[in-house]
Amino acid sequence: MNFYIDKIVLWLNNGRIRTLAFKKNAVNVVTGSSGTGKSEILSIIDYCLFGSKPNITDEIINENVTWYGINFHINDKYYTVARASIVNRKVSDKYYFSPVGELPEQPTYKLNEHDLKEILDPEFGISENTIFPIGGKSLKIGSKISLRYFLMFNTLSENIITDTEVFFDKQNTDRYRDALQTVFDLAIGIETEQNLKVKEKLNVLRSELKQLKKRESVIESEINVFHDSLDELITKAKYYNLIDLNITDIDENLNKLIEITEEYRQENIDLNFDKINKLKIEKNLLIQKIRNIKKFSNEYDKYKQLENNTLDSLKPINFIKKSNKIYDFPELKLLVNALSEEYEVIQKEIRKRNPFNFNLSKKLRYYEQELAEITKQIKEVPLNKSTTNEIEKYIFIGSLKAKLEIYKPKKADNNNLEILKNNIRLKEEEIENEFGKQSDYEERKKTMLGLLDELIDTYLIQSEDALGNYKGFKSAFNYKEKKLELRRPKASLPSKVGSSSNFMFLHICLFLGLHELFIRQKSSFVPQWLILDQPSRPYYGEEEIKNDTPWEKVKNTDKGKITIAMKLLNEFIQYVNKELKSDYQFILLEHIPESIWKDEELENFYLVEEFREGNALIRFDDKQEPF
Repeated sequence: MNFYIDKIVLWLNNGRIRTLAFKKNAVNVVTGSSGTGKSEILSIIDYCLFGSKPNITDEIINENVTWYGINFHINDKYYTVARASIVNRKVSDKYYFSPVGELPEQPTYKLNEHDLKEILDPEFGISENTIFPIGGKSLKIGSKISLRYFLMFNTLSENIITDTEVFFDKQNTDRYRDALQTVFDLAIGIETEQNLKVKEKLNVLRSELKQLKKRESVIESEINVFHDSLDELITKAKYYNLIDLNITDIDENLNKLIEITEEYRQENIDLNFDKINKLKIEKNLLIQKIRNIKKFSNEYDKYKQLENNTLDSLKPINFIKKSNKIYDFPELKLLVNALSEEYEVIQKEIRKRNPFNFNLSKKLRYYEQELAEITKQIKEVPLNKSTTNEIEKYIFIGSLKAKLEIYKPKKADNNNLEILKNNIRLKEEEIENEFGKQSDYEERKKTMLGLLDELIDTYLIQSEDALGNYKGFKSAFNYKEKKLELRRPKASLPSKVGSSSNFMFLHICLFLGLHELFIRQKSSFVPQWLILDQPSRPYYGEEEIKNDTPWEKVKNTDKGKITIAMKLLNEFIQYVNKELKSDYQFILLEHIPESIWKDEELENFYLVEEFREGNALIRFDDKQEPF
């Protein structure tokens, strides 16, 4: 993908516009002291290209900026994308966009992130078919791949460039870690969009097939259980002579069972059984009558007791009424007279009332005698073996009818099972057909990884004077862990590499090898552009960078290694321009002086700005307050 940044633009609170201009086909260097905003350039580019985290420093930078922008060329188009500044550590959803690269005096909100991505996605080679065929912790199968995932191939931040285990930025974030596998295969040509679409469809089809087979297993299990139960029913029916012993076909036996439940009549049962049945019905009725009488009698006794308790509670009124003292209190006299009248009323009512239970005891004794007589008659009815069998047979037929009620759904399941098996067969054929549409993934993977190692080896050879003990070692790219390892020639296993400076070179060689492969494969996904943040860090050291150690104090051997790294970048530009007939751009955020590339006559280096002696990304005059 043809891509390079023309300008980084900051619209400041004071109305000024801060601009950094870059060149294509050059190593664009922003160098200077620590704390001047060099590393913020990487964060600003990331922010303008839909960064979801507020990684730009608030102090000095964000507090003085209203809009951040990048002005860039992509596939013969010239765009400007700007994004409003971060507020309360929350990223903005307001974007300015110009399809002709216009830089306004002050950006205004033009469109949202979704609409802007719809414009940029095709430029990054992303279509509706650019999807994830495999999910992860934070990625949904079939979801569209964001252009931001491919930007992992365009940055080597200060924290990653010397890491011994991790070679790609943002691997501490689940979605980027999950995405790397798919975007890596797409970027270097192992995978294609057509294959991704086929893989997504295969995943859907396999999921559907799994559900069909699960349903098939459930139905078959239910049918097996039913048939096991059916065998028992048939055996018992033959025992009662309800089915001919000579019938062996299970479907014919089943039809006979259904006929029994629909046509068998009770007349075949012995008369004694009928007599017992009638006696039992009478017995149950008597038991219910006896229970009702006892319950009523109990409730009536409770009611009488309550009435008597009420009457007893009013008896003291007569004694109080006879006392002359109550006439001294008119209100008390009035109350006593009222209660006395109520006592007399209740007493009269109780006297008038006839008892409800005058015949209950007699009726209860009568029913109990009848119950004893019927119980005796039931015991005296003779039941021979034939009658007992008829009773059992009748009970069996009742239970048979209930059990056969489940036969109709099971029969439907049987029919559904045939349909289900046919659907499974069709689904398997569809999967086989889709599988055949895939290109030979493993063969392409082997070829591309072999080519990648070959390309990386050319950059390791150019760096061998800086690799010390690992001079002459071969590239052994670890595809599973996505990191570059070194292998001694003719050795089968990679070696353990030490020293942060060696890992700096491993990172650079891997990325140069990858980008050459992208160009050779004409990858539409990865911009031909790389930003490196302070690759000289291993030679300066953390404290030396913070204290702005002069170049003169860096060891001569370390200066030589830094120079080798700079030559790698310079020669890569030349190689891409002349041999691959393509364009390329580096942005190098560094601590080194301009003399390092001028002394070596590295003609593809371009000094964007040097942040020293008061010059910085945000200059003194542009700050809200001096510091």
